[in-house]
Amino acid sequence: MDMQFGFRRASFEPKDRAIAVQMRDFGYTGAKLARLQQRIARTSLGEKITDTERRNLGLDGRITRRDFINGALAAGGASLAAETHGAARSDTFTGYGGVGDYAKANGNTLPVVQSAHALRDGRYSEAELNAGFEAGGFDLVIVGGGIAGLTAAHRYRQLKGNAARILIIDNHAMLGGEAKQNEFEVDGIRLLGPQGSNDFGLPRVGGASLTDRFFAEFSIPTEFEWQAWDPGLNKIRFARDNYSNMDGFQETQLDVGHYFDTKQGAQAPHWRKNIWSKQLAETPFSALERRDLLRWRANHGPVTPSEERYLDTITYRDYLENVRGYDPAVTRMVEPIVGLLAGVSTDAACARLGRQLVEAEDRPMAVSFPGGNSPFARALLRSLLPSALPGNDFDTLMYQRVDFAVLDRPKESVNVRLNATALRVRHAGDGVEVVYEQGGKIFKAQTPRVVMASGGWINKHVLADIPEDLKAAYEQFIYAPALIVNVALRQWRFLYDLGFAACRWFDDADGFGYCCNIRQNMVTREHSPPLHPDKPAVLSFYLGLPVPGLPAAAQGMAARARLYNTSYADFEIKVRRQMSRLFADAGFKPERDIAAIVLNRWGHARLIEPPGFHFGADGRPSPLERVRLGYGRIAIGHSELNGAQHWGSALEYGKKAAEQAASV
Repeated sequence: MDMQFGFRRASFEPKDRAIAVQMRDFGYTGAKLARLQQRIARTSLGEKITDTERRNLGLDGRITRRDFINGALAAGGASLAAETHGAARSDTFTGYGGVGDYAKANGNTLPVVQSAHALRDGRYSEAELNAGFEAGGFDLVIVGGGIAGLTAAHRYRQLKGNAARILIIDNHAMLGGEAKQNEFEVDGIRLLGPQGSNDFGLPRVGGASLTDRFFAEFSIPTEFEWQAWDPGLNKIRFARDNYSNMDGFQETQLDVGHYFDTKQGAQAPHWRKNIWSKQLAETPFSALERRDLLRWRANHGPVTPSEERYLDTITYRDYLENVRGYDPAVTRMVEPIVGLLAGVSTDAACARLGRQLVEAEDRPMAVSFPGGNSPFARALLRSLLPSALPGNDFDTLMYQRVDFAVLDRPKESVNVRLNATALRVRHAGDGVEVVYEQGGKIFKAQTPRVVMASGGWINKHVLADIPEDLKAAYEQFIYAPALIVNVALRQWRFLYDLGFAACRWFDDADGFGYCCNIRQNMVTREHSPPLHPDKPAVLSFYLGLPVPGLPAAAQGMAARARLYNTSYADFEIKVRRQMSRLFADAGFKPERDIAAIVLNRWGHARLIEPPGFHFGADGRPSPLERVRLGYGRIAIGHSELNGAQHWGSALEYGKKAAEQAASV
């Protein structure tokens, strides 16, 4: 099946002029392009599956998220209908989205991808853009309804008063950017999992940091209750987020199982628990590999400013193998972590990023809300439109349904328009004209000032009068995708019997991901799901899709091609195969244990930082510096302007953009 998202599935052939130009810009022509096509095709082909394997993987079973057309999954991926709990019919790309407010907004859904690519490929004529319906006048228009955009609206109202007319447009079906959640209902139990953004350090009461003040301003608790663990069960130490299990640095606080098979030198596949706490003694690594892995793990001291600048000039692989002299086993160990957190492999990411993101000390464990960082966006929404999210306590902030009818009422000073894609932003007379598409129609809004809180990958296509130096800076912003998969389980005794709820394995071309975990979630008065191996829970997978050996920009584009050219059905097969490979011997049965699977595809989840990006190279300043300035009446404030997407960066630059806009 040809998914038509910029690359055709099996051949990885450029589909249109825009893609062909990008490929040529990256130096891929002739035989070099053909080799790249073949390489990506090997990871993008449809999954072949026999009737026997289909039954063994539970694909014939009726589960929460869908019925397959004709009751069966065809070889290589089939069309599917996602019609459960009143959910609308879905598609072979998006798949099932769960229930609740976020059911139509699981990552970059098919409508989001199609509208963005139509803009990128120049499918709107000048005549169409000029003939849009008038959408009214506003004091401020904000493009992007993630944490940065919502923060900009909140701060602008603080500066200009609650009567200021603000329009927020967002191309998803729900606000929050990547700080959104998946929701499930399994056996009468409501479960939540993060779509992407999750993890925060506990704030300091009375602290002066921006995030400390955010908790105080929005009355978000700083102490939490956690799911109780039955003292009659064997002790398991759980993570309270989805990152602490990835790198081994938190093993003093949680239990992590590592899976080894013959590819790592094991005589037979087996699990080992808390390998770092045992100095790798029970692993199949050689003595040299163990020595250097332990040396790497001990190298987590602070990085001085001068070291930081030096580390920005080399790749993380160069740092590991040449500067530090570690065995390549260290590179193999960290490769999937870097692929997720930096978006590209160790041979393309700068060493500064590797040292900061991967080589962390054994610090207090970060925590997360059940749905990731979604409550931060919900708190901002409540401050702007209280009737859209009624209530004033933590329970309703977390679990109250959003009244979508309130978001775009004429009588409100803040209007939020969802499923709306910005097409053109440019100065016009004494103000700015914003052209956007919603529901198949094109609209034009007039405003004295604009905040671009959408990511750089879209801004460079939307800003029609962008200055040349800003355009050149944005051309250095390159992105990589991430995939977050939440699997709703009816029970997880197979993990309990292994003695842990967090898992790590070693990525390979035939596998899926490298880590997953079940969290211990915070509970409230109104919502306290059980934490028990015989009860439902969410198992979350976080993974990047790096392509080692390619330059950073080409890796990002190739990874997106793989992400977008793989159907929901093919990813489902990969997930089920991986879980069966890991857990079948412990009693896992996919047809019995899996209740639902939701994919969250984020095509531009990571701003790639190759050497020289953060501090600049060849005497040029960092492109970050130029983008932060904006131009004219257009302020720019998206989350990656510190170099990496993070909810704290979204707060910081959303606030700064609002202050800049208010000063115009």
